[in-house]
Amino acid sequence: MSALHARSPTPAETLGLVDAILEFDPELRHQLQTRRDIGTGRRVVAITGSGKETFKTFNVSTTAAFVAAVHPDLCVIKPAGQATSATTGASDVLESLGIHLPTSLTQVRTMAGECGIGVFDYHLVAPRYGPRYEGRFHHLHPLSYVTPWLFIPFRVDGIVFGIAGPQVELAATIMALSGIAHGAVVTTDLGAAGRIDEYAPFGTALLASISEGAVRTTRRDRETPTDLRSIQQRADHAQNATIVLDVLRGQGPDLASQLVYANAALILEVAGLAADHHTALTMAEGFVRSGDALARLDACRASGTPSGGLSG
Repeated sequence: MSALHARSPTPAETLGLVDAILEFDPELRHQLQTRRDIGTGRRVVAITGSGKETFKTFNVSTTAAFVAAVHPDLCVIKPAGQATSATTGASDVLESLGIHLPTSLTQVRTMAGECGIGVFDYHLVAPRYGPRYEGRFHHLHPLSYVTPWLFIPFRVDGIVFGIAGPQVELAATIMALSGIAHGAVVTTDLGAAGRIDEYAPFGTALLASISEGAVRTTRRDRETPTDLRSIQQRADHAQNATIVLDVLRGQGPDLASQLVYANAALILEVAGLAADHHTALTMAEGFVRSGDALARLDACRASGTPSGGLSG
């Protein structure tokens, strides 16, 4: 796959690799052929990322999911897994925050109904492929463009997908070919510091937007701050959970908060709940300042059996 990635795979080649995975994991094939309604009656947007950043950030998309989920007309789906190329994956940080990860897709639907956010571990839908994949790939590869979002077992109205490489148009094209009508594929180049799989309000950000199946790519160049320590992944799960809490409390470092707001805003835009990015940013910041984003986290803690962890 390294050689294929080096020359940039075509959408057909990438989807061919997916076919091989589905042949290997019949349960995964069944889950994707029978995608279910999350059952909230709201618009449903998923946010996920490729990981494998060359600059490791804290759990930005997980934090952004809690912020965007405050909107009463929105349900956010957040796939989760343990860290492969970083210190703390989404599953790791959620457990450190005291959130019980659902052990069935029925429990995911219950959480979504109670909290406005549904979290699921990939192992629930890919019992053969998940263990085989986990821990094996530490760098971007062709499947990075597609498997994080394609393996979502629920019907969605849109997807926000971050990739740690510049091929946002390729990923968006594959997404559109797969039937996703609305979405955003993003990446940000931080220069000498590296690249992140999030949409940042600094650095060189690429955004491939999908609207009714049509893909449009835009680039925005802004200065990269010299000090990026506030957005950098911390040394362990507990410290990464703490920065998530700080941002949701409205007490996070400014750079970290702005990064979360930018990605929460994308969720709101893809859902069609904000007229433009500035409006969506204002909404996201307001959800944090009102205390509603932290309350969303607390609701998720109360959903199911708490697993302990840091207190809000």
